[in-house]
Amino acid sequence: MSKVISFIIPAYNSQDCLEKCLDSFLVGEKPLPETEVIVINDGSTDGTEAVAQRYAGRFPDVYRVISKENGGHGSAINTGSRMAEGTYFKVIDADDWVVSENLPVFVDSLRTCSADVVLTPFHQVDIRTGERSAWRMYCKEYGRSVTMEDVVENWKDYDRCAFFHGITYRTEFYNRNRHELPEKISYEDQEYATIPCCLAGSVCPLDIYLYQYSVGNSGQSVALQNRLSRQTHERRVTVNILRYIRGHEDLSSAAGEYLRKRAEAQIVSHYALIFLIEPDRRKGRETAARYRGMIRRMDPELCGRTERKYRAFLLMNRLHVPYRFFQALLHTRIYSIVRKNHRIEVEETTPQHL
Repeated sequence: MSKVISFIIPAYNSQDCLEKCLDSFLVGEKPLPETEVIVINDGSTDGTEAVAQRYAGRFPDVYRVISKENGGHGSAINTGSRMAEGTYFKVIDADDWVVSENLPVFVDSLRTCSADVVLTPFHQVDIRTGERSAWRMYCKEYGRSVTMEDVVENWKDYDRCAFFHGITYRTEFYNRNRHELPEKISYEDQEYATIPCCLAGSVCPLDIYLYQYSVGNSGQSVALQNRLSRQTHERRVTVNILRYIRGHEDLSSAAGEYLRKRAEAQIVSHYALIFLIEPDRRKGRETAARYRGMIRRMDPELCGRTERKYRAFLLMNRLHVPYRFFQALLHTRIYSIVRKNHRIEVEETTPQHL
């Protein structure tokens, strides 16, 4: 049977969480035959491969295991996207999972879809408390493809799902416009969600919650102290995106605007890191100034678009405003009004897979 979608699972030393991830692709007790689940064992030294092989042994028509030398998350995606046989593919990290009961309707929707990129809402799940935050879209109509021009013109309707966790690529489109992700660095998923997404001729929003993104694990790359220790990785990703913009002067105005909007969000997040989380406030100011100078040299327009936020973070740095205060501000009613009511909704229900 031809595959509608391939799910790529980058896995490195994931034996303790991989079973939960792979179980989530079972509807009832069996996987959907139109799906493919490819575990990329990225040089694990624990029992990751053995866990994956158990599923491949039980359901060889759906689960596959590819073992390779360690190259990092980006390397696993590079490998998996080439191996995918599905019309579409989506990457699910090994410590995350999908909503099993939503898989059939998701597959049915993809079966009749022809868009280059599909966007879906997702939940961010705090594994310590069980609280779920819903990251969703606010578009007027779901299930109908729109252009990239529509996306950038109505950015607040789509931006919450234009992330790694919300993106599904048409395999042929991705490989035709593929961007090799950097190896052995963190945060390369920013490039994955930006390039080649900006080149999409059509984008289809679906109102189907699928990805369940777990947070709260101190070992994750997104944990604040890990981000601080790997801040050079974040800056390298910024440089890679800006180099892509400079090297593709023939991009459509919509593609260029998508790139800059995604880069702008990344830059602002990085300013928050080095201004408010770096314990040495003076060092943070010096690092931010160099970062800002690099952006100005590579993309003066983007530097101008982030200047007000740079100055706001600089002020907070000098006043020794703690990062937790900045986080609290993002959840205030004032911030919701600024975003014109396009906000993250916190659900009261308990995550089914926790």
